[in-house]
Parts: sequence; structure tokens; C-alpha cells
Amino acid sequence: MKRTFFAAVVAGLSMNAFAAQNFSSAPSWDYVEAGYQVADIDDAGDFEPAGYALAASAAVGENFFLKAAYRDLSEDKYGLEVELSQLTAGFGYRYSASKTTDLFGALTFERLDAEFSGGGLSMEGDDDGFGIEAGVRSMVIDHLELSAAVKHVELEEGDTGFEVGANFYITPNFAVGASYEARDDFDFVGADLRINF
Repeated sequence: MKRTFFAAVVAGLSMNAFAAQNFSSAPSWDYVEAGYQVADIDDAGDFEPAGYALAASAAVGENFFLKAAYRDLSEDKYGLEVELSQLTAGFGYRYSASKTTDLFGALTFERLDAEFSGGGLSMEGDDDGFGIEAGVRSMVIDHLELSAAVKHVELEEGDTGFEVGANFYITPNFAVGASYEARDDFDFVGADLRINF
């Protein structure tokens, strides 16, 4: 009986401490994150390159922000090796639609590198271009941020897609997240850890 009571008290105190933390009511634009992503390539069967992804954002003044992201994915299967890397860097403008929701737009520099090898053959290529995106980020509850964006990337050809994500804040400055990104020829699924600063 005493052990049950003690366990209930400890659980209650832990929940109160979790609830008492001062979580932000608006999305933070100052953060770094690292995660793992898997790519699904159209018409490539079960060939799914995977690897790490990094991202960062920094607020500049009241409404502007800088952003950067990099991912490096690869897979070696059936005697074939695929390596994909993508760099994104740019700036944007955010507008506070409410205390919990920001609308944003951004312009980015894009670089995509791809290498395919196997059977004694090797091909590689790279493209530089630009991107434009618009989206929304919202703290739907104290611990949960949801986001969605539409982005057009102009490399060798134009590519329009969308991205959705969710971040659950364990503390006001630390979150675990998941994302899904759809492009014309690629889909990306990811999981990440985020730190606000």
C-alpha cells in the first residue's frame, strides 16, 4: 500500500513538473536539428537511399529569418550504389497570424548532387538553382508544433512539392519530430531531434 501511494505521488509530481515548464505559445525561429531520412525514388522499386539530415534557422529582427539544410543519403544494393546530397540555404519573412501561428515565405539557393555506380559504370551530376516556398507553422498545443509548406525548386527542371511536419516538445527547448516531403520524383520520410536556442 505504501509503495503504491509513493509511486502515485512521484508520478503526480513528475507530471506537475512537466506541465509547469514554460512552453512557448509561438513557433521558435532559432533552432538546430539533426535527423535520419529515407528517400523513395519513383520507378526504383525497393531501392531507398537513407542517411542523415541537418537543418538550422535563425531569426533576424522581428520578422526575417535565415535558414539552411543539408541531407546526404545513400544505398548500396544489387551491385548498384546511389548517393544523393542536397544543400539548401536562404532567407525568409514571417508574419504572426496569431499568438500561436506564423505564416512564412522564403527564397533559397539549391544544390543537388547525385552519383550512380555499378557494373563497372559510373554516372554523376550536379545542379544549382533556386527555390521559393510558402507555409505555416503553429503551436496547436503547448507541446506540439505542426507545419506545412509548398515549395517550388528550379534546377534543371521545375519541381513543385509539399512538406508536412510535427515536433513534440519534451522541454521548452528540446523536441522530437517527424516529417514527410513529396517531390515529383522523390519522397522523403524523416525523424529528427531539435534544439531551440
